[in-house]
Amino acid sequence: MLSLNGLSKTFSNGVQALGGFTLDVPAGEIVAVIGGSGCGKSTLLRLASGLERPTRGEVTINGDVVQAPHPLINLIFQEPRLLPWLTVGDNIRFGLTHLSAAERDRRTNAVLEQVHLTGYENRLPKELSGGQAQRVAIARALVTRPEVLLLDEPFSALDALTRAALQNHLLEIWRESRPTIIIVTHDIDEAVALAHRVVVMQPWSGRILEEIAIDLPLPRDGEDGDVEHYRRKVRASLDRSLAGRHETAREGLAVSR
Repeated sequence: MLSLNGLSKTFSNGVQALGGFTLDVPAGEIVAVIGGSGCGKSTLLRLASGLERPTRGEVTINGDVVQAPHPLINLIFQEPRLLPWLTVGDNIRFGLTHLSAAERDRRTNAVLEQVHLTGYENRLPKELSGGQAQRVAIARALVTRPEVLLLDEPFSALDALTRAALQNHLLEIWRESRPTIIIVTHDIDEAVALAHRVVVMQPWSGRILEEIAIDLPLPRDGEDGDVEHYRRKVRASLDRSLAGRHETAREGLAVSR
């Protein structure tokens, strides 16, 4: 169980990115977090991963408080962030120095097969397509065998066909090992295609506006009428969130006058 308990984050310049965000994610659940720009989605993942400390509140996994990067939690960024001077295999093995060479190789080969990149271990990042590089980033996250994967808009920079292929591939990985997944996205179609639950964030101070459970089996047919029903539901909630942001901005303008 990953628990985000009353998370608040105020930066040194006084900007509050999150204000009292609470969410419990049971083992094996996929949660999509969606909201407008600046609502605190990426900050939420950085706190959940232990890369940053909350101003208030705490993150726990299986009851243990997360105060720094945790071996059971891995974060995948929008960009692959591969080390350009290392081969694909060495990028994946980079965090396994505590293991024997044989075990490092065994795990690397296993995750390369898992992301359908067997035979690519000696290539450099510059020799990969954008989709292949992102699959290497996913393999690097999987090789440590985390219980939780956090994904920060991991497919947004890719073309539509590559994005759809990687979404399907993520579901294949989930079916194999059932990690807990939180994916931040701005894409309603992606949220409804992947998640058991969609969390729509409020525009300011990083709170939850609505949680929408999607009671449909995975994978999902995007043309199915039930899927379209949930897309409309998420879109309506997101529209309310964005309308709230504009209203808050107008109120702030009125006060300033």
